[in-house]
Amino acid sequence: MTDILDKAILIGIGLEKKVKDTLRELASEGKESKEAQEAGLPPKEAMENKLVEEGTKAVRELIATAKAGKEKVDKEIQEVIERLLEKFKVATKDDIEIIEKMAQVAREKVDALEKRIAELEKRS
Repeated sequence: MTDILDKAILIGIGLEKKVKDTLRELASEGKESKEAQEAGLPPKEAMENKLVEEGTKAVRELIATAKAGKEKVDKEIQEVIERLLEKFKVATKDDIEIIEKMAQVAREKVDALEKRIAELEKRS
């Protein structure tokens, strides 16, 4: 299951990188086209420039949507994992630390009692 989730996350990251690269490329073309438009471009090229700008805007919206979706999926995965851990009664890090402290206290008490027994046996 985690394998599938890992692959899904990697695909999302790869998609995000590809979209960002495309966005940069489109933005670069858009800047060049604005400069050309100011120089008096023909209507066909002006229309192409407008399409590039609209494409850039659409890609930005797509990236924002993808990020929001990724965050939502990450949150849902976290919640599912926490429910599974509770269901299977898996000890948390805090639980383990408490148990370690209790074991240390118990060990110290046992050591003290063993020492006391040894002293009492020497007196007898």
